[in-house]
Amino acid sequence: MTDYRTPTTFRRYRLPLRALLIDDRAWLLCRDLAKLASFRPDIDLSQKLDPNQLRTEVLRLEDGTFSEEQLVNESGMHQLLLVYYYHPEHRSLRSWISEEVVPALGRQDAPDQQPRRRLMHWQGQELNLMEWQGTLWIRYEDMPRIQGQVPERKARP
Repeated sequence: MTDYRTPTTFRRYRLPLRALLIDDRAWLLCRDLAKLASFRPDIDLSQKLDPNQLRTEVLRLEDGTFSEEQLVNESGMHQLLLVYYYHPEHRSLRSWISEEVVPALGRQDAPDQQPRRRLMHWQGQELNLMEWQGTLWIRYEDMPRIQGQVPERKARP
């Protein structure tokens, strides 16, 4: 097999969410999204989504095997979590996907002068960084976590 794609794995609450860019659009594995959102992965999503929100691709998984997987784009993910499988806790899941996962995949057509978000694995942690002008930047608030220090909580008066 030579016509395959390799997804990037993100973790939320120890559960994987594999995602990839196809034609500069973010696509998520349906079965990973189903586990994160607690709906059955074997449901026929073609009845719920438009044809442009769903596709099937051959992917190379982490263990080196190949699998034909159903993918949903970001628009379809929002439709699933807002309309068909609505739960108030899905707001944070949608936000995490839109604000961290999709930008970390990196838009391939973005100009080099613009800051871009990157995901980096360092000492067993996933870090969200910003790449700008050839330099990686980290949020000041994340420094104690990276250094293994837990910030002290201030007592309320």
